[in-house]
Amino acid sequence: MATRREQKQQNNYKKALCANSGREAKASISIEDTDNSPEPTPPMEANTETSAILAAITDLSKKMDDRFNNLETSLQTMQATLTDHDDRISTLEAAGSNHDAKLTQLKQQWRQLEENHKLLQHKVIDLEARSRRQNIKMVGLPEKGNNPVDFCVSFLRDLLGPAHFPTPIEVDRAHRLGQPSDVGGRPRVMIARIHSFRVKEKILRLARENTPLTYDGRRIHIFPDFPAETLKRRQPFEEVRKKFKEAGMRTGFLYPARLRVTKGANIDKVFNTPEDADRFLLSYRATRQ
Repeated sequence: MATRREQKQQNNYKKALCANSGREAKASISIEDTDNSPEPTPPMEANTETSAILAAITDLSKKMDDRFNNLETSLQTMQATLTDHDDRISTLEAAGSNHDAKLTQLKQQWRQLEENHKLLQHKVIDLEARSRRQNIKMVGLPEKGNNPVDFCVSFLRDLLGPAHFPTPIEVDRAHRLGQPSDVGGRPRVMIARIHSFRVKEKILRLARENTPLTYDGRRIHIFPDFPAETLKRRQPFEEVRKKFKEAGMRTGFLYPARLRVTKGANIDKVFNTPEDADRFLLSYRATRQ
């Protein structure tokens, strides 16, 4: 027990010595710091340095104010420019919207005008075709005589047979197409208007039945007179017409451009397009094989 008490006393003694030495060290440091501190600055020198610092701060503040004022002026100018641009863009957008509305209206009017144009064109072609209903077109007819009407009356009667026309054919007018040809050249086409539509149909029927027609050793063709637009619509059927003729069938057109194919009493077909006619011909040939 005595030994433990002695050890405890020794430990307390060591702690006291350490604490005392620490206080002495701090005291010595404080004394050294006090001895090394700078000497106080005289009052006049301190005022001069303070004035210089204040002057530098004032000058710097003035410069910063000037720069901020310039920056503010630039920003105001930029803001005014942006406002002006915004107004212009708004005006352009409004004008663009107005133009779009006008374009939409113009497109609608254009579609309506296009429909009216097609309708009027169809009517004009129909009126032209009706005005030509009593016309016949003669190709290969020699250019004889000075009076086309009288020549046409005698020519048709002699070509198709006087027995078919107990009374003279009444021709309202007749003329040649184009400029006069050279001597010995190809004769111009003659157009003749027959006074009676029934007589005109009779002439065309007799011309088909008596094909080929010849006059003064020349081959003569007589056709109905149609507008160019109608002939253009019939042009795509030419190739398939040749095929039908090779197959021994008769072909003709129904106004304005429908192909009619006949063969005896068994075949009597009407086609609106060349493709339909070609398909029928293929099926016909397949059944014949």
